[in-house]
Amino acid sequence: MLPGALLLGLLASTGPEAAAARPAPDYRAELHGRMAAELEALNAIGRFDEVIERGGRFDDRVERSAVVAYEIAYAHNRKGDLGSATRWYDRALEADPRSAAARYDRGELRLQEGDVDGAHEDFSVAAEERPDHWVVHFRLAQVAGRRGDDRAFRTHLTDALRHGFDFRTILADPEWRAYAQDEALGAVLRRLIRAYSDEQLWVELSTDVP
Repeated sequence: MLPGALLLGLLASTGPEAAAARPAPDYRAELHGRMAAELEALNAIGRFDEVIERGGRFDDRVERSAVVAYEIAYAHNRKGDLGSATRWYDRALEADPRSAAARYDRGELRLQEGDVDGAHEDFSVAAEERPDHWVVHFRLAQVAGRRGDDRAFRTHLTDALRHGFDFRTILADPEWRAYAQDEALGAVLRRLIRAYSDEQLWVELSTDVP
């Protein structure tokens, strides 16, 4: 266990001595994990500015940490500062390119910005790391829908359904209603809804809303 006095010293140090005082590799995972857990708890209660300040100090004075950078990115994201959030997700992924959480969150931002290829890249890695979670397969289906790729759309949507996705979550989504109106994508949706849900749900999804 890393002594508390050493941890406080690391956070207080500002000069070249900070690098010299870095913990041995055996302590790093524990140190990073503890700080990330503290920041996650602060994020959970909405203390985003404190997360950004404390996490940034750790990043500056101790060392780069993927899990700490992720919590900082998440805080910026929740505050609506998407530019800063993206930069911190980038920093998290520089430290750990396989971080499923950072990949997924950055993929969401890329999708919002219309960067379909970038979103596909991030969601693909997230799906490789967390193949048991329906949401990554769902987002890959959404990317395929935007590309008009009905085969990939069917594959990813089927994977999402197998891992717990429920079609009722998209009934009010204009984008998925547009997919239902598309000849190729709509055919896929109708077949899958019939297989995994019921015809009435398809009627609700495919009916134009005034």
